[in-house]
Amino acid sequence: MKHWFSRIRERKPLPERREPVLTRSDRRLNLRSFRGHGSGGLPLDPRAAFDTYKPPEGVRGEAPDAMAMDSGSLEAVADMGGWAATAAPVLRDYFEDGLAFLGYPQLAQMAQRAEFRKPCEVIAREATREWIEIRSDKQGADVDENDGAAKRIAEIEKEFDRLNVRRVIRTHVLHGLLYGLGHVWIGIKGVPLTTDGQSVPLVIGDKGMAKGTLERLANIEPIWTTPNSYNANNPLASNFYKPDNWWVLGTMVDSSRLLTTIPYPVSQILAPAFNFGGQSLTQLLRAYVHNYLATRNSTATIVRNFSKLVLKTDMTGNMQTDIGPGMDAQPMPYGDVDMVSVQGRAAAMQDVSEGQGTIVVDKEREDASIIATPLSGLDSLQAQAMEAMASIPGIPLVKLFGIQPQGLNASSEGEIRVFYDEVSAFQEAHIRPALQRIFEAVQIHLWGKIDPDLSFTFVPLWQMDEKELAEIEKIKADLVALLITAGVIAPEEAREQQATDERSIFRGVNLSGPPPEPPEPEQMSGMEDLLKKGEEEE
Repeated sequence: MKHWFSRIRERKPLPERREPVLTRSDRRLNLRSFRGHGSGGLPLDPRAAFDTYKPPEGVRGEAPDAMAMDSGSLEAVADMGGWAATAAPVLRDYFEDGLAFLGYPQLAQMAQRAEFRKPCEVIAREATREWIEIRSDKQGADVDENDGAAKRIAEIEKEFDRLNVRRVIRTHVLHGLLYGLGHVWIGIKGVPLTTDGQSVPLVIGDKGMAKGTLERLANIEPIWTTPNSYNANNPLASNFYKPDNWWVLGTMVDSSRLLTTIPYPVSQILAPAFNFGGQSLTQLLRAYVHNYLATRNSTATIVRNFSKLVLKTDMTGNMQTDIGPGMDAQPMPYGDVDMVSVQGRAAAMQDVSEGQGTIVVDKEREDASIIATPLSGLDSLQAQAMEAMASIPGIPLVKLFGIQPQGLNASSEGEIRVFYDEVSAFQEAHIRPALQRIFEAVQIHLWGKIDPDLSFTFVPLWQMDEKELAEIEKIKADLVALLITAGVIAPEEAREQQATDERSIFRGVNLSGPPPEPPEPEQMSGMEDLLKKGEEEE
């Protein structure tokens, strides 16, 4: 240790200090923010935002009748030269902020990250968790004992199981949320998987689809599809900006054979750029997920480096060690500061501090202190980033991340009920149209006709337990008895109400006949009569 600290005898001039300078483009590319991702490839023409989506090679085939895509609206966009020049800054932000269509390969890669996929999985799973209830609308006096409604419902449920409708719809919703577009293909027996067979419209009705021909249902990812033709000339037409048919890897399929869902549609003028789909939930979450990941990484970095050992030493000292027997180490000067000495001393202090050992410093020339970074508030920052990320899909934190609310009497019951209302609205808006077509196709497949008395409803996610249901039924029974006693309603009307009430335990029971006579009350008084009657029965 006698050679650890010694002055460098020969003083050398300090080298010139040169600071690195970033150019304007380098500064933009190195910003740790959402803006600037991919900004180096921005289109020069702002009208590129409305360019038609170009599918991978092999998706689009050759139409036998040379059907072409209408281009009336694209020509209208091309004529807006002055408007495009004025809107150039806005459209530049549109591309920089990642609002333009990212493409299915990038969306598929984003779906591999849990922060993007978990919200989509939660919505798709919750929307199909309790599934549906198939019922007959015939009630009361309209019910015939030989009607066979229960048998028909059982047959539909069995066919739904064969077609895996529940799984297909769940994947259908998941594709719509991950990619902005989801397709379900209806496979019919005997129809070839070629353009000649699949381009013919499918009519689900008494005079269209034949009995016993529904073969299977299949989910098709949108990367394999692109529209062939659509009406872009007349907004008054029913098929305005609605594809008449789709290319599916070189095979033209009529739109009636594809059940399509778009959870987050875009403006019609942007539809061609999004492959006639919409914004995906992953793309809507992109900015919030990036902010959350940056906050999480910064928090982890601060936690790892919250404590620093500061060594106050002689920067001109020379730390020397013996190289070998009979050889003395020579100082390795760097200007006026021996970097080998400083780095060696710092490494020694680092090894001692990590081992929680005793820190030894020179009494005259050194001092050691520890600087700790406050960690309070980091959990709040990370929690706020998670809340912002969960606010876009509207999923409570306890559902999305399993985080329970903190505090006295804290509960997520209200948030969960609001979320279930959102899921219920999602089911009606984006699941019912496709499921209704499948429901009708299954009836044609089974019986050759559609039963107008059969329907289905989504089972509510928020359900009461048996005790709560029994308490409600008792209150309703007391009210009905009071109304009958007061002469407001007749017993027959009460029976009809019990048969038609969706939550009644007598729903589906034929209560159309006259009510039975009430039993005569037994005249009993006191505990002695009860005991006497029990002895006689024994």
